[in-house]
Amino acid sequence: MEINGKNIPVILANGDFPLHQIPLKILKDTDFLVCTDGSIHSLLRFQKEHHSDITVKDIRPSAIVGDGDSLSEDLKEKYRDIYVEYEEQDFNDLTKATRFCIEKGFTEINYLGISGKRDDHAMANVSLLIWYLKTFKIKVRAYTDHGVFIPCCGDAEFKAEKGTQVSIFNFGARNLKSTNLKWDIYDFDELWQGTLNEVTSDSFSIKAEGYYLVFINY
Repeated sequence: MEINGKNIPVILANGDFPLHQIPLKILKDTDFLVCTDGSIHSLLRFQKEHHSDITVKDIRPSAIVGDGDSLSEDLKEKYRDIYVEYEEQDFNDLTKATRFCIEKGFTEINYLGISGKRDDHAMANVSLLIWYLKTFKIKVRAYTDHGVFIPCCGDAEFKAEKGTQVSIFNFGARNLKSTNLKWDIYDFDELWQGTLNEVTSDSFSIKAEGYYLVFINY
């Protein structure tokens, strides 16, 4: 499976902290890490628990973004040079961090920690990936401890080993077709209808008119 490179910024959300080797490597390798004001606590706790690992110790946020409600006054002072506060409440901290990256000129973002802890937050964060693609026209991926979410519009091709489990969630796309999947896809009406598919070669492709979300298991 393709993994995005180190030059892509990473936004660490305040869900379950990444522990799988793939998202953890993305976290360690990025040159630009943005923490939401809640996730900085998880990062500091993880570094304390793995203090002997120099690759973990060297992880440093480039910015901490949010409305400040999850950040202690001590941490606000400690990170005052990189803390960016958005006081408005129309958007959550994940979207505020996304807007911050866009303002910095980035057109591609990797997300970590979007799932876990609260199921309603996880569902909202996953659906936001499609919204970011629609609204901001940026390329985004979200890596969990189980796989990667990739929002798409139109035709797309993906590298994956034969036997890899994939799911496709339709967000209004039409004329959905696939190659190298065990079960051909179609214009699903319900989110569950495109789940639990399987790759039959070393890659697969999707043709579509509109938006859909792909999940590829590791």
